[in-house]
Amino acid sequence: MAETTQLSTLPEIEFLGSEEEQRLAQRVFALLRATARFYPLNAPIRVPLAVLAEHFSTVDPAVSSAEWEERLQKAIAANAHVFALETEEGKVLVATTRAGKPPLPPEALIDTAHQLPRRFMEPPPEAVAPVRRPPVAEPVPAVSEQEHPPVEEVEVVEQPRLQVVEDISVLSDEELAAAIRATLGSTPEVVGFGDLWAPAELVPRLSRGDVRRIREYIVERGEPLTDAELLEVVLGVRPTAPDFALQQLALDARLASEDDFEFVGVPGGHAWTVREVNPVPAPKRRPADIGQDYRFLLEELQGITPGSEAVVDHVLTFYEHYHGVLPYNALLASVLPPRVYPSQTRALLRFEAPQTHETFYVELRYPTANRGGFLFGFERFFAANLVAGALITIERSEQPGHFIIDYLPISRQERRLLALDEKQRKYIFKPTTYFCAVQDSMLLTEQRFPRFAGQEPLDERTRRSYERVLEITFERVGENVGTAESPRYMATLDDLVAGVNVERPLSADKIRQLLTSGEFPQFEADPDVADLYYFTPHR
Repeated sequence: MAETTQLSTLPEIEFLGSEEEQRLAQRVFALLRATARFYPLNAPIRVPLAVLAEHFSTVDPAVSSAEWEERLQKAIAANAHVFALETEEGKVLVATTRAGKPPLPPEALIDTAHQLPRRFMEPPPEAVAPVRRPPVAEPVPAVSEQEHPPVEEVEVVEQPRLQVVEDISVLSDEELAAAIRATLGSTPEVVGFGDLWAPAELVPRLSRGDVRRIREYIVERGEPLTDAELLEVVLGVRPTAPDFALQQLALDARLASEDDFEFVGVPGGHAWTVREVNPVPAPKRRPADIGQDYRFLLEELQGITPGSEAVVDHVLTFYEHYHGVLPYNALLASVLPPRVYPSQTRALLRFEAPQTHETFYVELRYPTANRGGFLFGFERFFAANLVAGALITIERSEQPGHFIIDYLPISRQERRLLALDEKQRKYIFKPTTYFCAVQDSMLLTEQRFPRFAGQEPLDERTRRSYERVLEITFERVGENVGTAESPRYMATLDDLVAGVNVERPLSADKIRQLLTSGEFPQFEADPDVADLYYFTPHR
């Protein structure tokens, strides 16, 4: 018989004492039981009395913690058939079980029937003829631990600190929602995930068998699956069921507590995957290093609203085309989905390309405290259809997590464009045929930037220095208006943006800021011509 998910409800318990003591005892029991909803029925549940008193004083500040301790002791004493007071290392503990009875003393849990003294003193039992039973097949995991790919370094996302606000009318809608979410998240009697919340005693429980079958189904499909599909296909819960939202919450909250599952969904489309199921190929460069390359974007993300736009346009740089990535900048973030919860680090999105009749997964890495956000998984699509400088359009569809990527087709074009010879580790210009519209200022042709030929990519240490990358780019794309002995390079902002983004990503605004900040005296702006700059090497 297939396993089913049962609705978890409180057992019928008669609380004693005054009306106030009965209500308080009932609240305490619900609180303790909610913190241990996955415990065995008769397993002890212990919580320090002081912790309970502090919790109730937080809920009702009009009563101090000391007064709450007195009220709790009276209510517990009146309900000795449900609770027990224990002392451990000088602390008073309130103990009960999910069955609504005081836990048994430790000596009652000792199995004396199988201790050696009793076994040797009693005569051996009569031999009983064995009864052959049909073998039971043990479940075999879909992928062994040895087959798991190495786990990438995970960065801990810094959680925002809670602030006490006396007047909530001063908060914005976003701040108020965050405050409510934080308060509910710290309340043991409430279970929540994303924007779904419910009292803990109403949330169904998933069995280990349910979790195992969900995992096997994800591995079988080989792609992330939504909670709605998992409920319908694996657990047999139809979307028309009256408690479907509650079942979604139960599934999401349970999988979130399992180490083997990872949430990769978006608002309105909660999706889950497991460790060995990742449909997005790894990029040429380590994701952690790409995040460091895009760290400068953290400055421009202040005040943006993810998902506020339906369509955006973007021009591909050489770095983006070569690595198959896109930046999580203010423009693209406006069309991409926000996090479902503050600590979410990544999401898997589906991109559809109508012109090539293909659909593929893309991974969105959200920004962290010291790494910029980006998307990767476009490498094959970019290489087959586009060139650096191509104009692309990204449109958000009505289906959560689904996007359309488009470009403007043109007649056949042939140019000698910049490329990287990966065997020789040198830049070269090679004949390239393309059929997509481009922005000429970002097109890296041999006629425009001949000095790139034969140059080696910068080493990692040099790439991380904005100053050195700008200096080398001036020498590669600029015009020497000085002398051979005392060079002075001149370059437009368009040429610098195209050249710098061969080695590392930097926006035009960031490059302009670096050149005009005064922090680097070797750079100067032309006083008469906009976006024309000079570089004088140190002597």
